[in-house]
Amino acid sequence: MYYKEFNGINSFLVGMARLLLKEGVERKTRNFKCFELPSPILIKIKNPTARLITIPARNWNSTLPYVESLWLASGRNDIEMVAHYVKKMMDFSDDQITMRGGYGPRLRYFNGIADDYNNGYQYEQRIPDDFNVVEIDQFEFVEKSFKKDPLTRQAIITIGDPAKDCFQDGHILKQTKDFPCTRDIQFIKNNGKLDVIVNMRSNDFVWGAGGVNIFNFTFIQEYFAAILGLEIGEYYHIANNFHYYENLQEMVKSIADTATFRDEPFHYKKSFNNLNEFDERLMALQKYEHQLRNDTINETIDFADEFFNDWAKVFYSFKNKSTNDVNFVNPTLRKVIKKSSKSISINNREQLKNIFTPKDKSGEQMFWRSYI
Repeated sequence: MYYKEFNGINSFLVGMARLLLKEGVERKTRNFKCFELPSPILIKIKNPTARLITIPARNWNSTLPYVESLWLASGRNDIEMVAHYVKKMMDFSDDQITMRGGYGPRLRYFNGIADDYNNGYQYEQRIPDDFNVVEIDQFEFVEKSFKKDPLTRQAIITIGDPAKDCFQDGHILKQTKDFPCTRDIQFIKNNGKLDVIVNMRSNDFVWGAGGVNIFNFTFIQEYFAAILGLEIGEYYHIANNFHYYENLQEMVKSIADTATFRDEPFHYKKSFNNLNEFDERLMALQKYEHQLRNDTINETIDFADEFFNDWAKVFYSFKNKSTNDVNFVNPTLRKVIKKSSKSISINNREQLKNIFTPKDKSGEQMFWRSYI
């Protein structure tokens, strides 16, 4: 098993690109060539707040992880919201309505019903009347577990759901474009700080770990540290299979060749001290994002919280394609959002086309989330 330590996301990208190029083993999977580490890897990020990618070779879409973070924390899996920011996400949905394997309902409304949450928007009824089941807010479970025992080892969020993920009617293996990659998230107190440990069955380096996964999970770690009244500790990312696909090899090489980079941590002051206070601000942020997306508002608003103010300004900047009138609290965020708001280059458009629309020999479309 591999073990690697990094200070933040940029050193992670460069270090893992070099490791994959050095030790990645070629493998043919679903008729595509990839390069994967020959054994599982445990990655330690010593400063989880250093999650903003500033390495030019990665050409990072900095808006998407903030969108996904709102999507996850709100318990949502509707495709309409995320597709507004990345239109190709619509192609990853089985029914063009929801993301079947989306983590949001599994985080906030876990119920073990095998209907894929297809009726699962946040403000709609999820459970049919003839089902005698209990919906579990796993965020609440984490908070109450720590209240009961500050040294608990039981504060684990489960993502995999056998009722939804294993079989369809007739005990036929599930046919889906979206099978969850993350299995569980554990929160644990060490040395007075909140550590988070994430287990992945499989993880793509470029679009998964280096695109949204580490951002999303360290983002959760940061707001849970405030909810639980702890300092932010270290982040551990375990991937049983860590890989990249051949058509992204030039990007991986460019990242590995990056000579100058630095990790840029930032600590926000937060005004919320428990899950209820966090959710109050989260609901306000959902409303604000919806208003921006539907053109009923076009101004910044004050959430009376640095963390939420910057989160909201990402959506405002996307709508206006500019950061000129936006004062981010985190100076690195202004830099990455300004870069991300520019038009995608022709070369990157071709790269996205290649990764999003390849065909296998049977003519079935391959989907990005099946890579992860």
